[in-house]
Amino acid sequence: MIDWVRAGRCAAALAQRPERAAKALVEATGAARCFQNTEFPLSPLPVFAKSTAVAEVVPALERYVALLARIVRLHREVPEVRDWYGLGPAADTLIDADRGMGDAVAVCRLDGYLEQGTERLRLLENNADAPAGTLFTPRINHIVRDAVTRAGVAAPEWTPPTFADETALLDVLLAGGGSRVAILQFAGRVTAESQEMAHRFRLAGAEVFVADPRAVRVRGGRTYFGTEQADACWNKVNTAGWRSAVESDPDLVRAWAAAVSSGNLRHVNPFGARYVAESKFTLGLARDPRFAGLFDADEHALVDRLVPWSVRLAPGARTEDGDRPLTDDLLDNPADYVLKEPYDIRGDGVTVGRATRRAQWRAAVERALRDRMLVQRHVPPAAYPVVRAGQDPMVAAMPISFDTYLFGGRVGGFGAKASFQARVNVFRGGRKLAVHVVAPPAEPAAE
Repeated sequence: MIDWVRAGRCAAALAQRPERAAKALVEATGAARCFQNTEFPLSPLPVFAKSTAVAEVVPALERYVALLARIVRLHREVPEVRDWYGLGPAADTLIDADRGMGDAVAVCRLDGYLEQGTERLRLLENNADAPAGTLFTPRINHIVRDAVTRAGVAAPEWTPPTFADETALLDVLLAGGGSRVAILQFAGRVTAESQEMAHRFRLAGAEVFVADPRAVRVRGGRTYFGTEQADACWNKVNTAGWRSAVESDPDLVRAWAAAVSSGNLRHVNPFGARYVAESKFTLGLARDPRFAGLFDADEHALVDRLVPWSVRLAPGARTEDGDRPLTDDLLDNPADYVLKEPYDIRGDGVTVGRATRRAQWRAAVERALRDRMLVQRHVPPAAYPVVRAGQDPMVAAMPISFDTYLFGGRVGGFGAKASFQARVNVFRGGRKLAVHVVAPPAEPAAE
């Protein structure tokens, strides 16, 4: 997946001129608008991804998001599946009311790792509620390209599907007609990306405002947030926060059910995606013996190709090979596993066995068994050179994520994060990296 020749050459060129590289990065970031929700040092070296390898995996990623939509439909149509998720009456009410976009996962970020040693893309989570980075990821790609140019370093031109379009999300929001868009976040907790998004989308001709989702009202068949009418909304509240703030208020649940069933509000993402596709339990549905028959051979092959072994922990659960009780193996081999809550933010609900003390791990396994949490086979991530201006060593190999953004079911581009921590997360000491998809170098001309 990684073009190591381009990566090595570019890293060496930047390291050979450290002052010039640092100056170029300062100039490039200074010339750009905001690109961070939380401060992190930017590397002027993009992740160079081979266009040939990307082309091979893109169809599978798009089929996978289509499969997520089918799982949302299964949740609606199969009572046993609905019971398995156990979302509760408030969530079920919202899912059933929100049918304007069908079962689509309109906007999605699939967080993954390139497996160490093989660079095989493995998907660890489905960010199907309100993924961050739909604006800042392409902005970082542009900033890093500008920095490399300012540093006088020769670098290949990017090719599709490099994520370069800052208005890709807006196209999804306006696909249903209308021009008035609400970006929804709780008052006092609006992120820099949401503020920048409102500004950028206004420049593109849309009427955009930021609002609190708790201010929703339906009047005359139209949806309002406070006094502002909206044709579409980008619900930027993550599902974990939504559940705690909204589901406990029956009046607010009714108001939202009325809004999404009115036919006049394009709610992105729909509640089916936000609750079902977003849930980490979805990663284990196809491998649950009770539901394996709901999926055909191609769908099972797709899950096996992309998703590491993942199951919900329950009494009697067995290891992947079936040789022993899963609970026993979890306790004996913590380095092989990760435990995940169905919803979390910034990795708070993820426990990595190899980074957890034995006593804490035992307690986590006991809780996972009680709450039927997800068990996932640990995937060691590949590392990539990160250029760190002003630090020694200037170039450090850091484990990275490789994340896919999809809009309307199509791959729009990629992002990456780098960190020395067990959880590769920007809010846990990590940083974002640019990802530039590059074509193979031209063959030398024949003599």
